[in-house]
Order: sequence, then structure tokens, then C-alpha cells
Amino acid sequence: MTKVEFIKQELDNKKLRKALQEVVEDVDALIPQDESEFGDLQKFGLYPAEECVPFVTEAGTPFYALDNMALIPINEPKEKWMHYGDFCFRQLEIIYNMPRMDSAEAHEWLRDNLWMGSSKRDKSYGWVDAIKKDQYKNRFRGKERADWKQIQTEWMKYCLCLKYRDFTAFRKELHSTQLFPVEDATKTNYSSNLFWGARLVEVDGKKYYFGCNVLGKLLAQLRTTRGKLEYSLPADFHLFGKPIIEL
Repeated sequence: MTKVEFIKQELDNKKLRKALQEVVEDVDALIPQDESEFGDLQKFGLYPAEECVPFVTEAGTPFYALDNMALIPINEPKEKWMHYGDFCFRQLEIIYNMPRMDSAEAHEWLRDNLWMGSSKRDKSYGWVDAIKKDQYKNRFRGKERADWKQIQTEWMKYCLCLKYRDFTAFRKELHSTQLFPVEDATKTNYSSNLFWGARLVEVDGKKYYFGCNVLGKLLAQLRTTRGKLEYSLPADFHLFGKPIIEL
């Protein structure tokens, strides 16, 4: 079985396709026609495990800072937190999810209702702030941008540039290796796990990470460009009721 055949076979799985449909409009568009497309941002691929550096959402694990859920320690002064204008936050997942809802009221609610946690709780949980995102989605259901699936990767590029600028440990970990970053989805089952990340599989006796790994690909680009990713967002893409701040 070729690598492309393996991917096509996996994506014939109805459960997987249903999960991916929550994230993208056209699952078939994620399927590569040949191995040369494995590196395309929104194509599935098989990436040799020995060439990858996996990371997970668990404080204290290797390359934790690469994860979008990674937290800047609570005892760091606010000047060392991430900043969007005068909004200070410790976890990229928050700023990424804000404009999913096309509502200044929603953005302000999430900003004003974050629980920044304590250092003790931070050690036990990797989602101290991002736990609010489910409440956010439920509270403002019906206000999600109709084009979110089309623009989510462009907004992620912006967010990663901001993280590179503000999160010291993230920059340090990103440049500490030249291996291919992979958000390890082997033990997760949320709908977007194989879009943003990849899971460990074995094909013909060799281990690979299987997935689109969009986040990992963007991190590899960010490392090469030292914090510069080109992004394109629609004119009506606003945060807190205003056009986004150019980085």
C-alpha cells in the first residue's frame, strides 16, 4: 500500500469524515494526490516519526510551549504576558477563538470573564483560561462567522506571529530544534485533532505521524521566517468592534 493509498483509506472512515466536516467544508480537498503535496498546508500527509518533534497539552512535557494551550506562568508580570492592544492574556487559544464570534459583545464578555488561575492549578491543568471557550461558544451560539472555516488558518497565522513576539519560552523552544513540529493527536479525539495535528501510526513497519498537522506546518514556517507569516483576512474581520491591530 502506498502512503497516499493509506491516507485515502483512512479518510473513507465515516466517523473521521464526520469529525473533519465540523472543521472544514470539503474533506476531499484535504486528500493529497501524491506525496509531493504532503507539505501543503491543508493536505493530509505521513511524516516520518524520527523527523518529528511532538508536543501535547500538558505542562512539564517536552516542547509544551509550542502548544496553543500552553500557559505563561501566573507569577510572570503582566508585561511578560501576551498582549493584543491593552488586553493581556496567558494562552494563545483565547485570542484565537475570540473572533470566531462576529460580535464585539462576545469578545468583551470573553475578555472580561477569563479566570487566570493560580500557580497550583496551572500545574494540574493545561486549559485554565481556554476552559472558557466552551462557555463562550454556548453563550453566543448563532453569532459564529459564516466564513470561519475558510479564514481560520489565516487568523492562526496572525496569532502565532503575536505569540512569537510576546512568549519568550515559545520562541526558545521553537528554535531549539530543527525537527518538524507535530501537535500529537495520538491520544485525543476532538473533531479538529487531525486537522491541526497528527497521530502516530505504523505503515509497512515504519512509524509516521498521520494528519494535516496545520499547526505544525505553520510553526515550521514561523521558525524559518523568525516570526513573520503572511496572512490575508477579510475587511470585516474585527476584534472588539474594530479592525485588527497590525503586528
